[in-house]
Amino acid sequence: MKIYFFRAVIWIFLFGAIQLTAQDMAYPVEGDGVLSFLRRWNRVGDSYVQEFMEMNADRINDQGGLELGTVYLIPSLHPEDEYSLPEAMVTEGTNPIIFGKKLSDITPQSNRLKNACFYIISGHGGPDPGAIARMGNRQLHEDEYAYDITLRLTRNLMMDGATVYVIIQDPNDGIRDEMYLNNSNNETCMGDPIPRDQLERLKQRVDKVNRLYERDKKKYDYIRAIDIHVDSRNKGKRIDVFFYHSNDKQSKLLATTMRDFFRMKYDTHQPGRGFGGFVEQRNLYILRQLEPPSILVETGNIQNEFDRKRILSVNNRQALANWMAQAFFEDYKKSVKK
Repeated sequence: MKIYFFRAVIWIFLFGAIQLTAQDMAYPVEGDGVLSFLRRWNRVGDSYVQEFMEMNADRINDQGGLELGTVYLIPSLHPEDEYSLPEAMVTEGTNPIIFGKKLSDITPQSNRLKNACFYIISGHGGPDPGAIARMGNRQLHEDEYAYDITLRLTRNLMMDGATVYVIIQDPNDGIRDEMYLNNSNNETCMGDPIPRDQLERLKQRVDKVNRLYERDKKKYDYIRAIDIHVDSRNKGKRIDVFFYHSNDKQSKLLATTMRDFFRMKYDTHQPGRGFGGFVEQRNLYILRQLEPPSILVETGNIQNEFDRKRILSVNNRQALANWMAQAFFEDYKKSVKK
């Protein structure tokens, strides 16, 4: 059971620590000043501070500090300094801090997915909150709820022995049980700042997955990617969970398997209601460009009062994750020949 976790501005790749260059950038985290920000990158000393201030003169606030949500250039490492990652920040295995302290310990339930690998993408993030719904003075951001479902799904898959890569990450938000999730723009794409340009955002996460897939495709019997979203439509439009797939047989099989499993669960828990979720091929950039078989899931209409209950309720968010994890296993059984 493995998870490869790339926290905040820590970049950990399969080939070890990567040397930064003058063009590398990162977001500060809550409480960061210039010194603590630089210290995280092993840039210690007055010369680094001076270089940093010169490089980021247009980004420093009036008080000489850093602003959350602003990306900062990082000075090149001096030749005499050695860059190393703090061991406590490198997590691989059964104690992932990505889920938060309360849920960081994982008790394996099975090894039925030990030969499976997943790339889980949480929709939007960083400068892009995705769909926004308003309830009184509150703003509900799509990316926060998609991320919470993503973490729950990740944890479920890990408990079944799978290797999981979380592509979009927040250094502060683990799995949260609140109804109203706080909004932030701290998310990164495996440590890299998320671009503001939409196409660049999509390309960034696609490139991350495809790079991992190129190495992983020879190691695992089953590899899939999933992109999790919350839809935004007219307030009166109530929708069930639906699944988009690419022009790929395995992608279509996964989407259909998920739809059928959700339909079965709806019939069990809400008999007589019916399930209106559907499967559809879409020529979306992320599905078109991802190399592993992939699907995009829309979990409800954030503008609709009834659909919102599906994402506001922690029990419902967990149920979505549980059902997707089980549907993955059903697809695994269909796809992997014994």
